[in-house]
Amino acid sequence: MATYQTTYTEAPAIGLPGQIANEELCNKVSRTVESAAGIEFGQPAFRGSGDHGVVVGATFAATGAGSEAAGNTGTGEITDAPTVAAGAKAGRYIAILQATSATALFHVYDPDGIYVGSGNVATEFDAAGLTFTIANGGTMTIGDTFYIDVTYTANASFVGLAVLTPAVPPAASTPDKYPQYFTGAFMTEGQMYVTAGATVVDGGDVYWNPATKRYTSTTTHIRIPGAVFDTGGGNGDIVEVSLKNR
Repeated sequence: MATYQTTYTEAPAIGLPGQIANEELCNKVSRTVESAAGIEFGQPAFRGSGDHGVVVGATFAATGAGSEAAGNTGTGEITDAPTVAAGAKAGRYIAILQATSATALFHVYDPDGIYVGSGNVATEFDAAGLTFTIANGGTMTIGDTFYIDVTYTANASFVGLAVLTPAVPPAASTPDKYPQYFTGAFMTEGQMYVTAGATVVDGGDVYWNPATKRYTSTTTHIRIPGAVFDTGGGNGDIVEVSLKNR
């Protein structure tokens, strides 16, 4: 019988990108890959254009629309088209005035109701991936509310993470990935091994860098909703992420 391996490293890898990490609650769906470059194991997939189609994540792109709540009693106005950068969540952000003055304090909450920062009227707010200004329109009233509606124009609908499988036909041009038009398995909930692209810590939010195809905690990258790191590590390390289980 042929010998396949006779030497072993002292520090074997704990797993491979896209490998299911353990038998915790896990759900996978079948989807057809639309991206010409395919989707590598462990990479995030987003809803494609066809039925049950998915595409690999792209560079972040989104638009923002500012508006004033209909019930406001003051005359303050918010930037009509706030600038949106990576790290911002899709959905409605809310800014609420906390004082009555030309430079009144306001608090900002994200679409999940989480406080993300504070600013002042007549001064540009630049945090959480948003840039906008609430202008002093003459009358500022405590409790007046302003909206920033964020709409993704890329990575609009996260589907899941590409699951490692030996079922993919071997091809030198598409190693370690689902090729275009192949029906792959994508984890929508569960535990998976991925490659870290920077130092990450247990419990940190998960972001994906499409340039390096690795995962980080850097908010300028693409956020994976519902995911946290379940182990820590450095650049190039295999780490575990938990999707919707924590």
